[in-house]
Amino acid sequence: MTKTRVFITTFLVTLICPYGQMAAAGDLDWPEPSTFNRPGAYWWWMGSAVDKENITWNLEAMRKAGMGGGTIVPIYGVKGYEKKYIQHLSPEFVAMVSHASKEAERLGMWVDMTTGTGWPFGGPMVTDEYCDATVDFKEGKITQKFSGRNVKRAAPGNSGKAINPFSAEAMAFYLSHFDIPFSGNDVVMPRAMYHDSFEFKGNWCRELPEEFSRRRGYDLTKYLPELFGRRGDADTVARIKSDYRQTLSDLHLAYLKEWVKWSESKGCTTRNQAHGSPSNLLDLYAASGIPETEIFGASVFNIPGIRRDKSNVDGRNYPRPLINRMASSAAHVAAKPLVAAEACTWIRNHFRTALSQAKPEIDQLFLNGINHIFFHGTCYSPKDAPWPGWLFYASFEYNPRNAIWRDAPLLNAYITRCQSILQSGSPDNDVALYWPVYDIWHNENGMQQMLTVHHPEWLTKSSCGKVATQLKADGYGFDFISDRQLIASQSEDYKAIVVPKTAHMPLDTLKEIFKISASGRAVFFLDNLPEDVPGFNKLEERRVALKHLLKGQDKLVIKREKLKQALNRTAVSREPMIDQGVDFIRRRHEEGYHYFVANMGAIPVSRWITLGVPFASAVIMDPRSAESGVAIQRANAIYLQLNPGETRIIRTFDKRVVAGAPWSAIVKDGEPLVVKGLWTISFVDGGPVLPAQITTATLASWTEIGDKEARRFAGTGRYSIEINIPEGADDWEIDLGDVRESARVYINGKSAASLYSVPYSAPVGKYLNPGRNLLEIEVTNLSANRIRDLDFRQVNWKIFHEINLVDHNYRKFDASKWPLVPSGLLGPVTLTPMKMAEFQKK
Repeated sequence: MTKTRVFITTFLVTLICPYGQMAAAGDLDWPEPSTFNRPGAYWWWMGSAVDKENITWNLEAMRKAGMGGGTIVPIYGVKGYEKKYIQHLSPEFVAMVSHASKEAERLGMWVDMTTGTGWPFGGPMVTDEYCDATVDFKEGKITQKFSGRNVKRAAPGNSGKAINPFSAEAMAFYLSHFDIPFSGNDVVMPRAMYHDSFEFKGNWCRELPEEFSRRRGYDLTKYLPELFGRRGDADTVARIKSDYRQTLSDLHLAYLKEWVKWSESKGCTTRNQAHGSPSNLLDLYAASGIPETEIFGASVFNIPGIRRDKSNVDGRNYPRPLINRMASSAAHVAAKPLVAAEACTWIRNHFRTALSQAKPEIDQLFLNGINHIFFHGTCYSPKDAPWPGWLFYASFEYNPRNAIWRDAPLLNAYITRCQSILQSGSPDNDVALYWPVYDIWHNENGMQQMLTVHHPEWLTKSSCGKVATQLKADGYGFDFISDRQLIASQSEDYKAIVVPKTAHMPLDTLKEIFKISASGRAVFFLDNLPEDVPGFNKLEERRVALKHLLKGQDKLVIKREKLKQALNRTAVSREPMIDQGVDFIRRRHEEGYHYFVANMGAIPVSRWITLGVPFASAVIMDPRSAESGVAIQRANAIYLQLNPGETRIIRTFDKRVVAGAPWSAIVKDGEPLVVKGLWTISFVDGGPVLPAQITTATLASWTEIGDKEARRFAGTGRYSIEINIPEGADDWEIDLGDVRESARVYINGKSAASLYSVPYSAPVGKYLNPGRNLLEIEVTNLSANRIRDLDFRQVNWKIFHEINLVDHNYRKFDASKWPLVPSGLLGPVTLTPMKMAEFQKK
């Protein structure tokens, strides 16, 4: 019998609970971090050429940096290491997975694993009977053939055809090849099995005609010309194609459930990326233990100081938060405590991504309901591999060899604090927004319709997407909800149901919505009631039933522009902070609410912020510094200060007035003092060698003011200077100006601030004494100049099979012509006297 770990069992029990409970020691305390609060990473095993000693070293390095776990993804190998390759599903491979799982348990971590290699699922075991397939229609007959999709980036021993994603039978056949390898008494399973986003090419399976007849109630083979667009009016063709697409969706869901059932039989939960498929994404996400979304490319933020150089972003791909909300909605509706995200894929080029560019992307995910971050990613590398070690071609390079790793614990700690809150309690979105997937499926063009993150117009430009954008802009928490979820009465926790302008709605869905309305809950149809039913079978009969259902229901229809006023007349809570430049997500805890709030704009916030739900008292918590204090309160408002790029946790209490140190509101009390004088720069960590010490009165990139070694150096320089501080200020705020890229501030030998993201400022008055003070700032740069030096000298470090290494535009990677990337403290460094706000002194 396969062994499972205690914390896996505990996790699976947690999954079936309504929500987890906050485990803080006091009203002002952060919860004690759990294993799952910490961020994870994709952990590529190149050629599966791993060994126990280096698995342990990799995991220990991740844990030391504050990581919670990794997802094993076996892929293609490294040149020169072929003799160390391990065949997939061999006893040696299973032994390595078991060792990784056991070591993760020892370290208080987890390990997940893709149920295959590379992506998508498939391999040498997949026969023509079970492979990814497309359908041809010739001379009135249909034939099925292999789609041409093989496993991409396959690891040794797993090259072959992709399986058919519309066949539960194919999935069962595929998984049977994992049963024997993973059935020994000495096998320790990962926490979760992972299924990547849908990258199959097929549109058919052997079972489809029979399943279509059973599910849709008529024989598809009698309407093949309509299905393939050879005859029929546009509406009839669209209806038959809608039925075909719904059947594909049902079959892919059955395929996924087969995988979930098998994984759970092995003691594992599941992580699934539903996007990319032609299916109902909400139902697919909800079917797994941990729904997972992803971001790809770089967002355009209005936050000053977030650099977006044209040479360092691809210019085409950028995250769409509405798409991410599909996964979190499914998790919320289905009461799944965790919802994950593949994060930071190609937000910048290799070795040119700063922690400051990752943080706002992660904040944006948090604001859209994600609470289980997975960096993309870190590559297994032997400890003795020459720098930069083994690398994946599309990675953030979040690994111990990258210079940014020195301060990665700061970002990881921030994520851990945020996720300790965002994984506790229960979601508190009041509005369920119906997703009219049948309007997408009712289209006479093409065959399957792929719902991808790269081309999201299927949502963003739809009536549903426009209403979602409106709800967010108006300050309402909402989740998307599917027909299946509505019919299963999974909308009970929502105070209002909003139906965007919808052309085609199933009768059962409409009956459930009218039932909800009759029970007294708010229901709003925007602009009109549904106009028609979807699909082809018994069309006229269903149209008559629809007409009968709709009688007398016009009272539920409002104009879309009147939605805000209509919701304000219900029990739905609107958060007015959105009008003042503060974005939010709200969750319920046992005694009140948690808000994660962020200033994602360009204008500082310093004002009274009214909260949408009543409270007796509130606590403000800074997840970057870990500091907290009792909020200054006036009626149902707190005084909140948020610079662009800053976030806070607000913890409210319904009935209790909490005691503790107050959260200070400080304002400027004079002109900034520019730190001037002679700086000493000593290089303390990094490579390839430490540059010579620099003494300078001018702050500039160390590539300009240092020796030749500073031009290729990746690591940390310590800036030291003595400063004179006058008396009289309540506090002092340090601002480092332009930092390349992260900084730790020490004053008189004590750690005063850790600044790895915008804003590079913090209050430090409690560390300063009137008179002379020693200011030390450790600044860590990117590894860009070091990798540039390797390519300039034509060092052969790109030693990977298959795709080897490409840049963010998927062109051959060559850093030799990069300009030198500015490094170090560019300043100016200022200290601004601050005072407590007058209303706080009273």
